[in-house]
Amino acid sequence: MRINILFCIVVSFTIFSSGCIQSNNNIELFGTEYKNPPDAPDFTLLNQDGESVTLSDYNGKVVVVAFIYTSCPDVCLAISANLAWIHENLGEYSDEVVILSITIDPARDTVERFSQWTDANGYEWDHLSAERSSTLVNVWKSWNIVVDNGHINASQPPEDSMNRFSVLYPDNSSISIDNPCMNATNNQCYLNGSNFASYAFSNANINYNLTDDTGVIDGWVSNENWSWELHHWDDINSLWSNNMSQDLEEIQVNIGTHLAWVASNANLSLLPPGVDCNGKGWIMGTGNSAHCMCDEGYERTVGNWLGCSMVGSNEQNSSQIDPHDESLGEYGVGHSTVTFILDKQTRKRVAWTGIHWDVQEFLLDIHALSSE
Repeated sequence: MRINILFCIVVSFTIFSSGCIQSNNNIELFGTEYKNPPDAPDFTLLNQDGESVTLSDYNGKVVVVAFIYTSCPDVCLAISANLAWIHENLGEYSDEVVILSITIDPARDTVERFSQWTDANGYEWDHLSAERSSTLVNVWKSWNIVVDNGHINASQPPEDSMNRFSVLYPDNSSISIDNPCMNATNNQCYLNGSNFASYAFSNANINYNLTDDTGVIDGWVSNENWSWELHHWDDINSLWSNNMSQDLEEIQVNIGTHLAWVASNANLSLLPPGVDCNGKGWIMGTGNSAHCMCDEGYERTVGNWLGCSMVGSNEQNSSQIDPHDESLGEYGVGHSTVTFILDKQTRKRVAWTGIHWDVQEFLLDIHALSSE
């Protein structure tokens, strides 16, 4: 599968021509200057060490902000190389200047990935990602960065608590319907099991009409040979159990309640779990490329990409292909880019477009803003 990410930055400001220009504060700037410097939108992200980094904490310093991703084959590499030269040549201004590189590819650029990548390249400034893609999407929007979300949308974990209703049919095929916890009050998501079932099957456009254990689900009508049996997910033992009331009206649906109708003649072991990734992660991708994105401290179980287990509890098999890497495919990249320099009031003061900018002139702009 080939995934194209189009990355472009829309910069909305009135500019002077680039080159050595006289700023409003009577300093010479070589980049493209904002005529009326706007406040830079604040954010809090995670660096490659897993530490929180908040932009507004750097008020009083000059801040360089760049948007990159580690799998970029061209432009981002040049930007990072330029920033590395800048970082190494700050000299007496090193305590006055902060460099921040923000990913546009949270699917690949996790904290762990950034940690490995920065170590390998010798980059000592903060490279920022987030636990949830939605956090970065908000940053991109506030900074007027437009990213093709075809890849990003497939890389986002669920934001809210979910209740699952599953069905195992007589032919051993199955479906799982995930539904948001509705108006959780005192931990209760739905009025009762019957209300939950009606909501789930209606939203999934599945024909559903059951009275106790008889009736129809999705065209499958119970008869004298088999009936529908109600199961609930036993989170403690990680299995489906039917040691509960078969009357949906009597079942309370709380956060973490997952139910299933199972055909009595089906093989229960073929019903997918009530929770994804052993409750320690979320599933990215579909079909053969589906795999767990595990929580911190957990990793995909060797031989079972839909499971998560504690880090270090599995023997790794280097011959196996990680479906996460496989599902991401190759990137075709077309983009323009802007690197920002913020002044000590955390305002956007200078923008350097593209990659063919003079690092010495860029450094002089940093010196000028540091000396204001």
